[in-house]
Amino acid sequence: MNEELKQEYSILEKKYSFPRFEQLDQEFEIRAIEINRSGILIKAVLRVITSKLNLFMNYLEPVISAPPQTLHSLIEMRNISDLDRSRMFEFYKGISILLHENLKIELMQEKDIAAQIKKVLKQWPEIKNKEVEFLEIITNAWKKKEENPTTRTEYSG
Repeated sequence: MNEELKQEYSILEKKYSFPRFEQLDQEFEIRAIEINRSGILIKAVLRVITSKLNLFMNYLEPVISAPPQTLHSLIEMRNISDLDRSRMFEFYKGISILLHENLKIELMQEKDIAAQIKKVLKQWPEIKNKEVEFLEIITNAWKKKEENPTTRTEYSG
């Protein structure tokens, strides 16, 4: 592990009461940050967090967007209830807000970036739990028996 990264992070940890390096690394894999290539560390941490939020959005987008663009999303949409899709959409909106806030805040001062990181970290357990819940729903959609979707036409206009 990069000791220089850990040392630089420990400065931020003390200055802004961030979680221990190991805790943040467990959730966001910040050990992958390369000090010499990533620029300012606090911005790199925010980018790693933003990337994880974006990944979560990417898992949900095919399920909540209509009309389905692929066979994959068609099967998921057909086998997930409207209520669950609605809940996923509300969650997706919340993640989108955080993502766009992160992009804006990265252009601001270090103290603003630190405050945004702390805001996301405070919400992280709930975000993570909801993502796990929704991924379970999506996984279960694939376990349902359905006729061959290529033989059933869908109106997509």
